[in-house]
Amino acid sequence: MPLIWQEHTGMRHACTVESISNMTRTSCFRTLFLVLTLCSLARLHAQCEADHTIVMADYDFAPSELTILPGETVAFINVQGTHDVNGITNTLTGEPWNNPAEFYLDQTEGTEEGTCMGVVTFDIPGVYHFDSSIGFQAQLGMVGSITVDAFTILDLLNDAWAGNFEDMPDVFAAFWAMQYNCPNCLAAMEGLEDYTVFLPDVDAINALQDLMNLNQFDMLNIPDLADILEYHFIEGTYLAADLEPGMVLPTLNGEGAVVGENADGLTIAGANIIATDFVADNGVVHVIDYGMAPSTSPEATVYQIVVDSPDHSLFEQEINANLLNDDLIGQPVINDNEDAPGHFTVFAPTDDAIFAFAEENGFDDVDDLFDSPYWDEILRRHIVETPLTSDQLMNNGLLISYGGDNITTFVNDDGIFVENAQVTVPDLLAYNGVVHVVNQVIDYEFPNPVGTCDTWTLNMNAPGGEGWDGVMQVLVDNVLVGEPTVLDGFSNSFAFAVNEGSVVDMNYISQFNGWPGNFEVVDAEGTVLFDSDSPANSSNQYGSAAGVYGLKACEVEPECSRLKVTLLSEFSGWDLASLFVYDGPVLADAIGGYWFNGRTLIGYVDIQNGDDVDFQVSGGFYPSEYSYRVEDEEGNVIVDQVEQNEPAEDVLGVVVCTLSDIAETDGLDRVQFVPNPASGSVRLTGLSGSTSWTLTVQTLLGQTVLIREGTGQQTVDLSTLATGTYVGQLLTEGGADTSLRLVVR
Repeated sequence: MPLIWQEHTGMRHACTVESISNMTRTSCFRTLFLVLTLCSLARLHAQCEADHTIVMADYDFAPSELTILPGETVAFINVQGTHDVNGITNTLTGEPWNNPAEFYLDQTEGTEEGTCMGVVTFDIPGVYHFDSSIGFQAQLGMVGSITVDAFTILDLLNDAWAGNFEDMPDVFAAFWAMQYNCPNCLAAMEGLEDYTVFLPDVDAINALQDLMNLNQFDMLNIPDLADILEYHFIEGTYLAADLEPGMVLPTLNGEGAVVGENADGLTIAGANIIATDFVADNGVVHVIDYGMAPSTSPEATVYQIVVDSPDHSLFEQEINANLLNDDLIGQPVINDNEDAPGHFTVFAPTDDAIFAFAEENGFDDVDDLFDSPYWDEILRRHIVETPLTSDQLMNNGLLISYGGDNITTFVNDDGIFVENAQVTVPDLLAYNGVVHVVNQVIDYEFPNPVGTCDTWTLNMNAPGGEGWDGVMQVLVDNVLVGEPTVLDGFSNSFAFAVNEGSVVDMNYISQFNGWPGNFEVVDAEGTVLFDSDSPANSSNQYGSAAGVYGLKACEVEPECSRLKVTLLSEFSGWDLASLFVYDGPVLADAIGGYWFNGRTLIGYVDIQNGDDVDFQVSGGFYPSEYSYRVEDEEGNVIVDQVEQNEPAEDVLGVVVCTLSDIAETDGLDRVQFVPNPASGSVRLTGLSGSTSWTLTVQTLLGQTVLIREGTGQQTVDLSTLATGTYVGQLLTEGGADTSLRLVVR
């Protein structure tokens, strides 16, 4: 052994000139020497104690590659030759090793017992390279590496994904986004610096998807997603025991996150901390029940901004009531697969502004305003389908509201105005637009509510005091002018204009069965024109009328009679069925045709001729439940189809007045279609050979489907008409006119 030691100490460079056979012999002696010297290392252990040992002999580190855990120690022992341990600069290249931390042990001379060069503690994960910089030892292969293999946050979460942490809630969705959509987050999870990660669980992610109106894939398209995810990373390690209310923790995003407290425990940036202390070598993970976001992030939607504001409860209520909420949560850019409206600018009037507007414009209260036929247009004046921040609102700028109205913005020394309303809180940003708070409802020019026959008022009552589930449709000359209701309480009123000759129909509709109250219609003098609860319009069996058809404004008495038609149902109305009333060939009126939820509907029909009146039931789903009754002006029942569980039948040829009672009309009393019903064509008869005429054929809903001109009796081609019932309006060159019923088969 001394011979060998001497050979490898005093003549350590001789191998460069030895023959190949001598080098082989020398390598064998070196290996034998290392084995024998292990016996002496036990004696050295007390003074060079470590978790791992690397032995140096001649031109070797043994082992040359070592994997350890963070915080473990490595002892370097020299048993042969003169060596140092250089963890600073690569001797071969002269470049720094760029190790996680530099280390160096001064050169020593090896001994048979082993010389302890030193013990190095490796705290920081990573790969540490080193060599011996003495002479040509590095060139001859005396290099090594130590891998400090940490259990990182990334390892921890991958283990959790694999199901190795049963007590950790499901955080896969948030972890996946941080790993693949946030480079800085991934670097932090697998890096050397310590971080505390607050990770939202699956329920939190689902709640965010609902809030954003996005699915899990579209969520990844949020423009500032990386910033939001970085806000969940806190610099440094904070176990649950280290957190105290009021602490402001520095985030990877750069904005501080505040620790709070509520009845359920600690919070971070408003989210409850629901599971804690999942520890890794480079930090710790806590689980939260809601996604965090820095203050610079927009709100989810413009709708959510309104919902979150305590000053906009009425505005929120009416957005929902007018079915605008679905529009205002659309994400047309983030979710480019969705054909959603937007982006939006919303000018949000406060509750106080809406109360003031109702009072200033003569409404009894805000409910009266909301029942107004003009409210929907007023509401839509506060929404613009273009995102405009305050710096984009120009003086004398013209905007088009969501209802199609022109509105003008003004900018002056006093601020920004939308018509009369001043912007008091600008630029509340959302991912689908921007909200500006305004201190007034935007001006609206109400149309004149007085017609040539003044104003009528619908008084609605809910005897139970809980309002109505549905609305009363009010139609003037077949145009819907309002859908008032009783929201809460016992009553409400709705005023509307009527003109001379106007025909007013009212019909209660609801998504629920049942008629919850009663109503009356009064004119400007207070005369009750119709009372649904009067004995004439109600009964114990069927209840009060849920609607009325055919009320005439400034009414003119018909030539023959005004008939009262009562539609009755055992359950919930006539569905979409109608009762057609024909005065000879002319359609006098159609009662019904809408859903109505009461069991009684009343209509008034003016009969001009009256010698051949037909009543025909059309449509509907449950004909066995329908019945009807017809009364003349004296209350005499002239048609009675009120039979239990029997379908209401057509009644034809009822004589209300005789022909001798009515003057013939301009010589057209003999005009008729022959044959009728007809198929393919029909002949127009009863006209003199010199009478020029125009025939307009319309559906029962008033749609014109055919116009023909001719002279005298002619055949009219019907091949373009579908099967059904039509009304033919005949007008002569001399101005005489008449209406004829036409059935096409």
